[in-house]
Amino acid sequence: MIIDPKKKIRDLYFYNNLLLMVIVFCIACFVTFFFMENDGHINSYSGTLRPGQTFGPIKITKGKPKIYIIKSHFFGDNSTTYIYGEVQDENKDTLYEFGKDLWHESGYDDGYYSESDRNMQVKLTFSEPGTYYIQMGEEGGISGSSLQILSARSSGIPHLMVGAYFLIGAIFIFIFLNPQWVGEKLENLNENLGEMAD
Repeated sequence: MIIDPKKKIRDLYFYNNLLLMVIVFCIACFVTFFFMENDGHINSYSGTLRPGQTFGPIKITKGKPKIYIIKSHFFGDNSTTYIYGEVQDENKDTLYEFGKDLWHESGYDDGYYSESDRNMQVKLTFSEPGTYYIQMGEEGGISGSSLQILSARSSGIPHLMVGAYFLIGAIFIFIFLNPQWVGEKLENLNENLGEMAD
């Protein structure tokens, strides 16, 4: 499509087609975000979490950041655990810490119930040049927990943000260009909701 800068805003066909292309671009951004977040990972470790486990060295050079995703799953029943980790520098001094309480509870109270929060996921981005280590641990776990450390090739967050910004902008512009159509649709929706309520 050739974009004519002399087109006026009243030419809704032109602008709505342009918005349609923007929406297709947004969908492409969301699809690439999904694939980048769920693919392209290299397993650095997969197994049982053992307190004091240290992973590294992670060497970062200027202009080449790395992303690590830490996943843990708690297997215990009617118990709790605390999964924690530290990011350390080359001297094994702690730079910062992270952690989460994981738990499971079940029983009978006016019937059987089962509640839990069994999973932890942490994304670590190393951007400053240097050498780093990741140390993991667990407190209070009876049955133990699994641990998986993935090295991601890239992050999909920029794609998600660009897609979201463009989509929000396209929605506002569409409403501005088509107020009568939007008003009719909202009125029909309101009538349908009123009939359903009756």
